[in-house]
Amino acid sequence: MQRVERDEIIIRKAIVHILDCDSGFMKTSNALLDLGPDLNEFLRGHIFRLIDSDDTKQCKFSEDLSPVCSMLEELNEKEEEQFIEVSKVLAENLFDIMCESVEIPPADFIVASFQVESQVHLALLKMNYKDSYIHLQVDEAQNDIVKQHIMPSTGARLTEAVIINLETMDIRLAERRYEIKEEKINYLSERFLMCHTDLAPKRKFNILTRVINDISNKYDSADVKKKLETKSRLQKEFEENQKFNVSEIGDKIFGDDTQKREAFDEKMERYDMQYDNFSVVKESTVKKLEKQVIVTDTGIEITIPMEEYNTKDNVVITREPDGTATITIKNIEGVVVK
Repeated sequence: MQRVERDEIIIRKAIVHILDCDSGFMKTSNALLDLGPDLNEFLRGHIFRLIDSDDTKQCKFSEDLSPVCSMLEELNEKEEEQFIEVSKVLAENLFDIMCESVEIPPADFIVASFQVESQVHLALLKMNYKDSYIHLQVDEAQNDIVKQHIMPSTGARLTEAVIINLETMDIRLAERRYEIKEEKINYLSERFLMCHTDLAPKRKFNILTRVINDISNKYDSADVKKKLETKSRLQKEFEENQKFNVSEIGDKIFGDDTQKREAFDEKMERYDMQYDNFSVVKESTVKKLEKQVIVTDTGIEITIPMEEYNTKDNVVITREPDGTATITIKNIEGVVVK
């Protein structure tokens, strides 16, 4: 899904089912929700936060195995009764899996269809309960305190949710691992959806930067300038292309050094990322590219804005005859001690 603005999301239908696996209680609904302005904003906000995130995974159904995929391929979203019945089957299938674990949190399960431009999507929002306490007036002489379940607030980010493009069957997924039958699994992708998951963009970016830093620190030893140039090249690559093509990055950063390039390819292959071409939607994900951070063996830490490093001559790194490095910062007009 391309970058989407919040106001472009149009909620079409929604229904909620109760999946309280803690008490073994399930209650499916036979009617759609009345989509007033407040509920529209509530659903739109949660859907937007899932779309506008680098923490969600891209997934593909295992078409021959996934009953969810088969069900949604046959779904006519415009038909209200069919939409309700499909949502109930999805809720029942999910509830059966949830009841196999004491760790999986109970939830209200919202199934909502929404439109972005001409494409219709389905959102499966698992609104995990949080416990809250309220006072209850029993009679004129007595008050009591009772515990109640509440859904995530409007501003909360859901940790378990699915968005499915009903045309392409592409999936965006937020999930957590829970123990089922003494094994920690991603039950939403592995048991419920039966889909192949990719790493989230934020996770890919962190892996890529860590691998590049590790290789630079290993092979460039005390050559501070080379280490800084490596990160500078990565930042320039992103600025030019607004995405990360792993193979091209390997060529541009390590292409002239066979040993480094082989190490890079080996590590990327270990994460099955050697042919990845991914982008990010949040500026905060790539914020670490905005600065160079140097930590010396004596514990001195220097932070250099990338723009300062790339465009000006105020930071000079000199390699001394004894193998050590000298860092000179010029043209300082004032300092602030933090």
